Amino acid sequence: MNVKKIIKGIVGLSAVAGIAYLSYKFGESNGEVNERFREKYGDDEDDIELDDDEDEFRFYDNMDEPDDECLAPKKEYMPSFTVSMHNFAPLDSVKVDGISDRDMDMLIYHISLDKYTSNKQIREWLKVDKETAAKVIAALREAEYIGEEYPNYIIPVHITTEVYFRLRGELR
Repeated sequence: MNVKKIIKGIVGLSAVAGIAYLSYKFGESNGEVNERFREKYGDDEDDIELDDDEDEFRFYDNMDEPDDECLAPKKEYMPSFTVSMHNFAPLDSVKVDGISDRDMDMLIYHISLDKYTSNKQIREWLKVDKETAAKVIAALREAEYIGEEYPNYIIPVHITTEVYFRLRGELR
């Protein structure tokens, strides 16, 4: 019984494949559809202008499209900005009792990678309690590295990675 079902399935798939192949060949040989497309859209091969030096197969190089600026903005409209270093205190000036200079330096680097930080994130990085993290936040705020805390306990970060490395003296 299973053999008959398998044979019927194979015969059915063969019939469908045969019909698909015949319709493909019929459509390929029927030039009326292609002719209608050429009339409707003006896609004649004679319309392509080629120089004597150009290769005939470079079709897309000959297309004229309007510049809609969707791929890349023009250079003259691109905003330019410079990082002001006078707002930020030196890295050495940010000190908190119980936090080593190396750990503070790494913390400042980590927050410079993000746009926002929080008390919880600082506690996790430094493995300290809430009070020590609050002291660290106060020191970072005094150095202008971070801003005031939002109502949802998120603190915006003002220092960027570029400023961090400039303050370290590694990027000039």
